This record gives sequence, C-alpha cells and structure tokens, in this order.
Amino acid sequence: MAWSGMRWRRYARLNAWPYLLGMSIARYITPEERLRLLAVLPNPRDRLLVVMGLNTGFRVSELLSLKWGQIWRDGQPLAYVEVARRNLKGGRSAQRKNVLSRRLPINAAAAVAVREYAFAVSGSGVPDPAAWVFASRKRCPGVITRRQAHTILARAGVRAGLIGKVAPHGMRRAFGLDCYDLTKDILLVRDLLGHRSVLTTESYLKRGEDQMHQVVHRLGSFGQPVPAMAEPNHVSL
Repeated sequence: MAWSGMRWRRYARLNAWPYLLGMSIARYITPEERLRLLAVLPNPRDRLLVVMGLNTGFRVSELLSLKWGQIWRDGQPLAYVEVARRNLKGGRSAQRKNVLSRRLPINAAAAVAVREYAFAVSGSGVPDPAAWVFASRKRCPGVITRRQAHTILARAGVRAGLIGKVAPHGMRRAFGLDCYDLTKDILLVRDLLGHRSVLTTESYLKRGEDQMHQVVHRLGSFGQPVPAMAEPNHVSL
C-alpha cells in the first residue's frame, strides 16, 4: 500500500532528526570553535557536557550514563572517571565479553567544569552521588536524552556562528585527533577511544579541507630567497 503524504511527513519527522542535527557527519571541532561554543553555553550542565566530551572522548550515551558518584567525592572531582561495561557501546550485546570498562583521568580542564556544575547543582558542593550528572529539568528524576544532547550542540553551533554541523560525536573525534597530534601513536589513541580496530581509529583521524589548507599556509615559501645569515657574535672568555 502506497504511503500518503501525511504518513511520509510523519516518518521523516520521527526518523530524520539525527541527520538534521548532525549525527550523520561528525566534523572536527577546532580549538577556536570550542572556545566559541563554550562562550554561548552559560548553563554549567551544558558546558560540562562539552568539556567532558572534548577531554575524555566518551560517546554521548556514555556521558549521559554518568552519576555524580562517578566524578565527585568529598567536595572535589575524582582523579578518574570510569564507565562500566554495560554502558559502553556493545556492553549489553552477545559479544559483551570483548568490551571492557573504560577509565580515564579527569584532567584540569574537566575538573574545573565538574566543580562549577557541582556547586551549581548543590550550593554546598554535595550533590547526590546517585543522581544523574546530566539531569533533565523536564524529566525529574531523569537524564537528558541523546536527542536533547544533539540539540544542545546543534543550537550552540548556530549561536556561535559556526559553519557546518556540530554534533556530540565531533567532540569525540576532536579528542582522538588531539591525542594523536600529541603522541603520534595510533595504537594509544585506539585504546583511549575504546576501538576494537585501528581502522576505525584511522577514520577519526582524517583531516578536513580547512586543516589541510592551514598546513600548506604554514610552510615556508620556497620561491623566496633565503635570508643571509648574520655574522656570529664572538664573545671573549
């Protein structure tokens, strides 16, 4: 039976939102763009979502699984954040034995954002350890949905005047690229991202056209004459 126009519109409304919000293409978010994103996110919860995404590389579903007891204790951020296997990609599948929990440091930038949000949630800096970190204001008690997380990033990208789609997975890609630029060790980056195959990691490290152009501009101009070297200053001892 052929679908009516109304039925097609309803299907598109229910199923097309991931592509409209940028899930289909997770582009790299440059350092300058990150600052612009954070500048238009006054809500400490949303700022923490971005900062944690950029500094841990966790998937959005993994970030949304966090509870306060995993990142905050005794009035300060924990040194590490650990996501249990059941909350990782594939952690509930038939192959879950191949999935290990992921434990990463909470670095200085993330610790500042955690502290800011903890005191925003609880003026005494003692949030409920069993409460969701990224709690929803509409679904209480409850956590924001993946769709809401995509909406937060997409709208922030528009307000910041960024060109192209901005999505949570772009934060994960930025984390991977930053780690590779620091270490040049693709196997280490694979482990940090929790990939099973290095081929998946390679797909995260593809450079955008803007990045390639920047590299060319940074090169010296081979058509220009080499400046003469100055005579060395001899110092008598």
